[in-house]
Amino acid sequence: MRGDVAAVAVVGGVLRHQVVGLTCHGSLRARCRRDVAMLVRPACLCSSECKSDHSWFTPMQVLTRASEMPPVPWRRGARGSAGAAIVVAALSVAGCGSAPIAPPPVSTTDGTASGPSATAPGAEAPPSSCPTWLAAQQRGEGRLYRVDAAGSQVRIHVFRAGRLAKVGHNHVLGVDRLDGQLFLPADGIAGAGVELGFRLDDVGIDKPEWRAGLGPEFASVPTASDVAGTRTNMLRAIDGERFPTISMRSTAVAGAFPVLAVKLAVRWHGQVREIDVPVRVDRPSGEAALRAQGALVLRQSEFGITPFSVFGGLLAIQDELTVEVDVAARPATACPESR
Repeated sequence: MRGDVAAVAVVGGVLRHQVVGLTCHGSLRARCRRDVAMLVRPACLCSSECKSDHSWFTPMQVLTRASEMPPVPWRRGARGSAGAAIVVAALSVAGCGSAPIAPPPVSTTDGTASGPSATAPGAEAPPSSCPTWLAAQQRGEGRLYRVDAAGSQVRIHVFRAGRLAKVGHNHVLGVDRLDGQLFLPADGIAGAGVELGFRLDDVGIDKPEWRAGLGPEFASVPTASDVAGTRTNMLRAIDGERFPTISMRSTAVAGAFPVLAVKLAVRWHGQVREIDVPVRVDRPSGEAALRAQGALVLRQSEFGITPFSVFGGLLAIQDELTVEVDVAARPATACPESR
């Protein structure tokens, strides 16, 4: 440890303490020990009573090497304690999932053909197209399909980042109650459309069977308390009470069956972004179920959400989330009741 990281400086506007090997010294020794204890106290980091911006301490972004620090007493037993304490502190927040970081003000910009579009926060979602599709079905112009939640799945992958990423987890989120409908015209693709949505408080987190087939980067097994903390802090970070749903609806469809290019308007966190998504649709015959599969990338920052980051970026999650959608849908003769 002498030749590697040997010091962590904790600052609050000005340098208050110097912690060498996380062994406190000097005239502020007692206060330093108290603050270090708080630094590695997982209950606080995972608690809703902690400040959401972690302003009770500000860790330096660069760990200082021993050669760059002034001479200090080296205590027996301190060897390795810095690294251990850093890992403990990092694990205590890694188990909490997406810690609440206050997002920046959301701007409202006009969309262009070359980039994503946005709407003002809180803007009302447009009405469902289901009544229009149902009327078209009744005229013999196509077929309406209702999402079969039991046969569908959505997987969202959240990736760790930062120099301490190895002490965190990659996460797998799953949607068990996907809602929506699709419409396929009787001939060609003109008029085809899809509407999907789900509630964020219905999202499952890190079920072992979801992680099992994803290889060594997802081999770790978060504990029940990890999962509970991830859920609580995720919903807080993305303002889940104010914006409880994610919805997607097509605004244009191109291509030819079975491979389509669907422009999806994704509504999340009071923002709308249009994303081009390749979709494979196995067009059914008769009363058979429809199957549609696609994948997209969501960037949290594009929806006014600040990705999780603590310790000056030493532990974070990536901005990008990958979303894999596998939809099963069955012929429908009515639209769902408005909720």
